[in-house]
Amino acid sequence: MAEQDEPIEDRESGSLDGMMQHLEEAKNLDKSKSATSGQSWSGLQREVRKHPNVAILSKNYSERLSELVEFEAITHRSSSILRSAEAAFDAHGQLPIYYRSGDTVTHIGIITNLIIDPDPDSTEAEEFRNHISKNDTYSDHNDELDKTTYIVRQGMELGDPFPMTELRKVSNNEPIDDGFWRSPAYVFQREGDFSNIE
Repeated sequence: MAEQDEPIEDRESGSLDGMMQHLEEAKNLDKSKSATSGQSWSGLQREVRKHPNVAILSKNYSERLSELVEFEAITHRSSSILRSAEAAFDAHGQLPIYYRSGDTVTHIGIITNLIIDPDPDSTEAEEFRNHISKNDTYSDHNDELDKTTYIVRQGMELGDPFPMTELRKVSNNEPIDDGFWRSPAYVFQREGDFSNIE
């Protein structure tokens, strides 16, 4: 009842204050959707979108890592749907990638194109096919363009490899666990690692 007795100006001002109070939250909700697909992001996906210094930590075979350095661009694939990679790529237009052999980070590059569940008959799929090396045996055991397919450019071998435990996880800002075996992980870039190739 007391609210009904308030002057109209006070009630409108309260409503406006209430709307303004939620403005920042509404802006963040807008940012949590993909500009291109209307995709809603959640959890880790929102985190990788809001930090411009994120990267992905992955592993690959030594032959694929040699090709990463040898070729201007190379297509890599994953049999998993990497929604957090998609979210980061969507937000930042590229995604730095660390590659590890065992527990040691040995190579880096930049993901410059990424697609989830590609249509093998699309013209976009052709670009990914154009960057699959002749020696790539991935499609001997998996789909040629798998659940997540991406192009990496500016690949290089690190002159000073480092333990993956020096990277910090985006999810909780804690170091990657010693013996971490799954792939991928979403991490913060170490300062300077990508400054020469971005």
